[in-house]
Amino acid sequence: MSEITRRTFVQVSSAAVGACAVAAPGAAAASDRNAHRGERAKVFMVMFGTAPSQDDTDLRPMTYAEIVQRLQRDCDGVDFTVRDLTAGAKLDAVVSEVKDLKRQQFDGVIIYGSPREYDLLRSGLPTINVAVLNDFMNIPFPLYRSNRTIGAMLDPWRFCADANVSEKMFLDLIAKVKLIRALKRMKSEHILTVTDSRHVNVIYGDVLKNPPPDYNDQILGAIDQAFGTRVTKIGTKDVVEEPYIRDLWNNESREANEIARRWIRNAERMINTTESEVVRSAKVYLAMKWLMERHNATAMAYHIRTLIPNPRREDYIVPCPATAEFQLHNVVAKCQSHLNILLSEMMLQYAYGRPSMMGDFSVDTYNNTSCVQHCEGPWNAWGDDRRVPYKIRDHRERPVRKHSLPGVGVGWCNLYPPNEPVTMWQLDVLSKEVLVHTGRTVPMYKGRVKYRDHFYDMM
Repeated sequence: MSEITRRTFVQVSSAAVGACAVAAPGAAAASDRNAHRGERAKVFMVMFGTAPSQDDTDLRPMTYAEIVQRLQRDCDGVDFTVRDLTAGAKLDAVVSEVKDLKRQQFDGVIIYGSPREYDLLRSGLPTINVAVLNDFMNIPFPLYRSNRTIGAMLDPWRFCADANVSEKMFLDLIAKVKLIRALKRMKSEHILTVTDSRHVNVIYGDVLKNPPPDYNDQILGAIDQAFGTRVTKIGTKDVVEEPYIRDLWNNESREANEIARRWIRNAERMINTTESEVVRSAKVYLAMKWLMERHNATAMAYHIRTLIPNPRREDYIVPCPATAEFQLHNVVAKCQSHLNILLSEMMLQYAYGRPSMMGDFSVDTYNNTSCVQHCEGPWNAWGDDRRVPYKIRDHRERPVRKHSLPGVGVGWCNLYPPNEPVTMWQLDVLSKEVLVHTGRTVPMYKGRVKYRDHFYDMM
C-alpha cells in the first residue's frame, strides 16, 4: 500500500466518515481465534528456488516445509496446496494449474521467489509475491496493480541482525494471507441496511453530493464485483410493523433488563440519562439481533430512530450501545447506513478479529491531532478479553434537549488508553481506493494531556 501524506488524507477525507481501529501488540493470537468462521479458504502456493544456494555456505535457511508449516499453524481457516519447483514440480504444469484455479474455486495464490513465468500472477485471484531477502529481485512490480498482486518479503537465511525484523516479515505475510481468508468470507456475507434514504448507501457528509439516478445499482454492483457480498435494504415501515418488535418495545423484557443492568454495572458512571433509557437501548439491541435473524443477515447498519410507528419525541432511539454489544460477539452491526464503512469494518473484523469504531473525522492542526468521534465504539478494542472503561451518557442528537428525561437516548464515551497504535481507514468501492491515516492515541486523563477534561465529557 502506498504511503499517503496527512495533507492528502485530509483533502480526500474531510467531511467524510472514517473507520478507526485500535490495536495493541500481543493480541493477534486471541483475536484470530474469533476471526475465522465459515468455509475454509484455499490458497495455491508456488515455491521457486532462491539465491544463495545451500552449497555456498554451511548455514541452513528456514526450509520450504518449515515455511508452509508456519503458515498452516498461524493462518487458521486456510488450506495450502503447495507446488515446489525445487522438488520435481514442473513450471509448465504449474502455470497450467494456475490458469485453472478460479474454476477449482481457489481463493488466492502465493508465489515464493521471483516468478519466472508472469502468467503465475494472472490467475485473477488475490496474489502475494514473496521476495526473499538477498535473492535476485527480479520482481515484476509493474504487473502488480493490474493483476491483484501485492508484495511481501521473508528472511529465511536470518540475515537480519535483529531477529525481530525477520519475524515482522513473516507476520506481515501471515496478515496478508488472512486478508485472502477474509475475502473468502465476504462472499458469503449478507448486509442488512435499515434506512429510509432512497439510497442504499447513506451519503450525506460524503464528497459525492449529487449521485446519479442509478447510484444504487452502481454501488451494489461494485460491492458484488469486489466482495460478492449481498445487501438487503429495508426501512421504518418494515421494522415497526413486526409484531415481535412492537411487543418488545411495549412490554417488560427480562432479557433487556439483564443486558441494561450489566451495561450500567460495568460503566465508570452514568450521567445525563436514565436507567429506563438504557433498558430501551438494550431493546434496540434485541430488535437489531432479531432483524438480522429474520433476514438471514450476518452484518447490519441501522439508520432509523424508532422501533414504533408515529413515535413521540420521547420514543427516540439510537443503536449506539447495541453496536458495542454486537462487537463482543464478533458481529459487525453499526449505526448509520454507510456501506463503505461497514465493509471496511467487516474486512478488519474477519481478517484479524479486531473490532473498529465508526467516526466523524476532524483535524486539530495546532495540537497535531486527528479527532474521530461518535456515540459508539468497541469496549473490546483488541479483540480479546480486555475491556476499556466507558461512561454512559445522553445522546448528542437527542430531540429532548434537557437531561435525564425520556427521549435523551444513550451514547457511550469510551476511554481508550494513551499511546496505542491506531489506523483509520476506509474502503471506497466505487473508486476502488483505500483512505489510510495512522497515529497513536493521545493521553486523556493521566500524564501530560492535550485537552481539558470537559472536552471528553462533551464529545
